[in-house]
Amino acid sequence: MYHIAICDDEKGTCARLEDMLREYEKKKGICLDISVWYSGEYLCDFLRQGERPDLLFLDIELVSTDGIQVGRYIREELQDIDIMLVYISSKSSYAMNLFRVQPLDFLIKPIASEMMEELMERWLHICERKNQIFEYSIKGCHFRVPYHNILYFYSQNKKITLVLRDEEIPFYGKLKEIAAVVPHNFIMIHQSYLINLDYVAECSYEMIKMMNGSLLNISQPYRKRVREEIMRNKWEKIK
Repeated sequence: MYHIAICDDEKGTCARLEDMLREYEKKKGICLDISVWYSGEYLCDFLRQGERPDLLFLDIELVSTDGIQVGRYIREELQDIDIMLVYISSKSSYAMNLFRVQPLDFLIKPIASEMMEELMERWLHICERKNQIFEYSIKGCHFRVPYHNILYFYSQNKKITLVLRDEEIPFYGKLKEIAAVVPHNFIMIHQSYLINLDYVAECSYEMIKMMNGSLLNISQPYRKRVREEIMRNKWEKIK
């Protein structure tokens, strides 16, 4: 079962979204638990209690605590990068303000059923990808870690260091061999750095700041590719 939350102060929009999600649920044969919120404050209270939806449809123009504030609360206060955010609005001008909260998508009202289905297909694909496992060995012992827990890999002196949210693990290996098998949300930014795009907090033409505060250099041969990936993920343009 997947938990999906909708937060919009327009009850008609919430009802329309829920209807489309129920149609998709029936078509795909999956099970969705759908919660509806009409206020950003009440949603934050719900999240503060430890509840976490898998996917959150979030209106930007909420009264008082708006959708961007809610998104920043989720990413910066709760330190949660697993909730997939989809912003909805009647205005397209907000799209470039959403870089730091890394939404899955930005939908313009009224939302067409075709757009919703395409979005849900991508979201399910991402959910499946999150279940993938990276495997490595240290002194004959075999270890496994979910890819979605990995911030980045870096190589130094013939060793690879696996950087997780709360620890770093060194082991022997070749970064190019790892880059050949990781999911598509991982990208080389330097011959020594392979990063998970889901954990990028800030980005410039030459540097990337990860959510753990690490500043990583983007070497010249990789800058065009990194720029294209950032754009493809609908993040703010690199300045």
